[in-house]
Amino acid sequence: MRAARLHRFGEPLVVEDAPEPVPGPGEVLVEVAYAGVNPLDVWVTRGTVAGGSQPLPFVPGAEAVGRVDGRWVVVRGAGVGVTRDGLYAERAAVPAEAVVDLPPGVDPAQAAAAPIAGGTAWALAHRVARVTPADRVLVLGAAGGVGSLLLQVLRNAGVRAWGQTGDPGKVAFVEAQGAERVVVAGAADLAGAVAELRPTVVVDPLGDGYTAAALQALEPYGRLVLFGVSAGPTQDLDLRALYRKAISVLTYSGTIEPAERLREATEAVLAELAAGRLRVPVEEILPLERAAEAHRRIEERRVRGKLVLEVGGA
Repeated sequence: MRAARLHRFGEPLVVEDAPEPVPGPGEVLVEVAYAGVNPLDVWVTRGTVAGGSQPLPFVPGAEAVGRVDGRWVVVRGAGVGVTRDGLYAERAAVPAEAVVDLPPGVDPAQAAAAPIAGGTAWALAHRVARVTPADRVLVLGAAGGVGSLLLQVLRNAGVRAWGQTGDPGKVAFVEAQGAERVVVAGAADLAGAVAELRPTVVVDPLGDGYTAAALQALEPYGRLVLFGVSAGPTQDLDLRALYRKAISVLTYSGTIEPAERLREATEAVLAELAAGRLRVPVEEILPLERAAEAHRRIEERRVRGKLVLEVGGA
């Protein structure tokens, strides 16, 4: 069996022959067809998820589509690719609770890229921020996997949304995901660039100076939704900006979500895919042998939307 495995934290993945997985009690054997690639997978290989406690060599990959006894399924959750071997492999033994059926008519490669980014986007909009059509939402990092899907989720909910990017070359892409307007801005000029929107919600996967800028931009009684720190994990904040405007700070981490919530979000996103109301912007489908390249492209922020690995194919 071929798999992309990590032999030492911080080093590139190696595609090699690996032992065949053997399902234990309560587990099923998945013939993996396509695996989504996520920043989470990169963090796992750096040793910053679960304290670098994964046994090496380790197979990353926290979402995929494949077959179980001939039927198409989607896999996400139950520690797969986080605390136990994941889905960058031709076959994987996974807990049955991590498996949901793929709805008829949904493209397997699309579905492989949907559970984490799409499920996060759905949770941010509907469970964390609890948006309504009265809201005005600013999505930071809007060209990323979550941001590009969040814009679609917000559009489908009838919510006005602007997108932010630091790259002028990504403006057209962000517009195509449903942004009413796209601002090209760094942390220093963000608040001024979005003043016209008067955002009631800012969704922040960036951290660093962007979080302070988001607080400055938000309207009184606004909600700051933080779910990542790709620009940096620390930032000095003037706490008066929080309490004087009665800002609510909300957060989300998919790695600690209960199984039932992950399943709910995954099923909601798959239903949207099946209905044609959501489409994952897959930039490229790469062979498993290029898994290390996929991780480099994410680290270098050279991805619009999502990358997918073809493991066994359709």
